[in-house]
Parts: sequence; C-alpha cells; structure tokens
Amino acid sequence: MTIRTAWKYVYWFDEQGILQVKKELQEKGVEPIRAQQNPCEALKGDVGYAEPPVWDMICKHDAAPWYHASRHAGKCLLVSAFPLPEKYDPLLELTIEHTAFAPPALPDRKELAALAQDALYTAREPAGWGKFPPQMGEAIMQGLTKMTGTSPARDFSELLQTWTAVHANFVNPRYRAAADYLNAPYSIADTLHISSCCVELFNLLDTPEPVLLVRPCIGSVIVKVLEKDRYYRVTRCRKANP
Repeated sequence: MTIRTAWKYVYWFDEQGILQVKKELQEKGVEPIRAQQNPCEALKGDVGYAEPPVWDMICKHDAAPWYHASRHAGKCLLVSAFPLPEKYDPLLELTIEHTAFAPPALPDRKELAALAQDALYTAREPAGWGKFPPQMGEAIMQGLTKMTGTSPARDFSELLQTWTAVHANFVNPRYRAAADYLNAPYSIADTLHISSCCVELFNLLDTPEPVLLVRPCIGSVIVKVLEKDRYYRVTRCRKANP
C-alpha cells in the first residue's frame, strides 16, 4: 500500500492485536505511550495508544458516546509517527497532516443553531452526547472564562450548541473547502468553541468523505498534543461502511 508521508498514522486494534503490536514495537526499542486520562494523549510521542476505559474518564459526556456508538467500540486506538509494517495496513484508518488551510466562512449564531438541529445529524447523534451534569457545565464555563479572560458563550447550552454544530458539519456538510482541499468539510468554530475533535480525528463518524479539515478541541490543546486553532488534514485510508 502506498500512502503519502504524514504527521500521524491512525490504527484501530482489538485487544490481542494491540498486545502484539506493542510487543513488536518494544522489541525494536519503541515504547508506546499509554493515554491516561484523555484519548487525545495517544498523539503524544512517536507511538501512543488509548485503551477503551480512557474514553469514559475526562471525555465521558462528549467523546465517549461517539466512541461507544461507533464500529470502533471496544477497540484500542494506536497513533504512530511512522507507518507500521505492511501487515497492519488493513487496520490503518487514516492519516493526519498539518495544513495551512484557513476557513473561507464561519456560521453566525443562527446558522450554528440550524446546523445543530439538522435532521441528518440528529439521526446520528449518539445517546448521552452532551449530557453533562449542570454543575459540570457551569464548571466548564468558569474554567474556559478563567483560561481566556472572556466567556465562551452566554451559557453552557449555547456552548454545547456550537460543539454540536461542529460535528453536524461533518455529518451533513454545509461548509466545505475549495477544490484544492477536495471540497472537504471543515470545523466551523475556533478551538475555544470545539469539544471532542477526536470524533473526526480518529473517524468515529465512519465518514464517507475522503478528507476532513479538523481544528483541535480545547482539551487536546490543554494536554499539549495539538496546536490551537490550526487545521489538520485527516485523510481516510479505508472505505467507509455502506
């Protein structure tokens, strides 16, 4: 299989498969980094991995519902800075590359609401998405305000609506890049207003789109694995399910 050189290569393994590939890497002197609290930690180092329980830690109410509803549920994520041996090509989900993409347009508040209520999206939204306890939503608002010096939204429900709209634009795209980026759908908010970018970065959507342009969520920036507000090109390496 011939693929272009990428920043990261994303694989999904079952329990036995992750043990085998870890053993092979260790025999070559590569010690994979285990995600402890956040699945995005799999992006650390040359090779990182996230086991199923990590999705229900920090990301219990946003990323985890998408993971559990996906075809990857129960599997282990592995992210490598280099392609694994050819025998693992069938498990190569996608590649991630840096890009200089800048969005040609972003939705206003009314358009965000329309995206969040899109019928094709709501049919795909997993049970449990965004079901944060009220006190947790308030704590998120307070934390983001303290971090940036400005409130990210009028209240948590408005912030959650933007988080939802970001995913909706990948499920039923209304905002796309030009032909030089293969008309790829893109994240329609800045990092401060994005949650669970792993849904797109690791293809929990099982998207039919060949390319996605994904901005980091605030969590991935806090754990220092992605660059704030930068777009990353996500290229699918396997066919989506029909």
